[in-house]
Amino acid sequence: MTTEGLYFSEKELDEDTILPVLSGQEAMGSDIIFLPFNQIKKMIPLYENQPPLLDIDVIDERKYKSLVADFENKHQLEEAIHEIEANSSLKEQTEVLRNKTWIRNLFYTIAIAFFGFSLVIMAREIEQGHTIDLNGSKAGFKNILFSIAEKLGFLGSIVLTAVLVLGFAYFTYTIYKSNNTERQIWKK
Repeated sequence: MTTEGLYFSEKELDEDTILPVLSGQEAMGSDIIFLPFNQIKKMIPLYENQPPLLDIDVIDERKYKSLVADFENKHQLEEAIHEIEANSSLKEQTEVLRNKTWIRNLFYTIAIAFFGFSLVIMAREIEQGHTIDLNGSKAGFKNILFSIAEKLGFLGSIVLTAVLVLGFAYFTYTIYKSNNTERQIWKK
């Protein structure tokens, strides 16, 4: 790391190879990558990885390449972040990552609502004395609905449907809220 930017190597280099490049005595080889501070568009520290990583995106992708740098420990990564922040216009921000796993539970909630609606309609028809046709397509499903509607009645079917739909909706909402992950990033 210099006052102008960062030097990275694609492979492990010893100090005797790096020092002549940093002092300007030798040209950079193909193993050494220079990234000026003013070309860094965004950086994302990944502390949980082993070794800790720093994902760096660049502004001019034709001239410089984005990279993922690894560090020996978290302290070394934090020092690099502090140095980059001090020498560039990057500012720390909180980014929220949205996870889409809650959508499956939303479909379950909608399916339960349709099931409950069918149950309530069938219970109302039973209480009004209508004959229910249990033959034809989906006869097994109709028989199950008929036996539940017959036992619970109209009011019981409404209560069961409301409890199930509200329970699944609450469960979906809690999954939606808990699956959003926050992480610290630095960007312009």
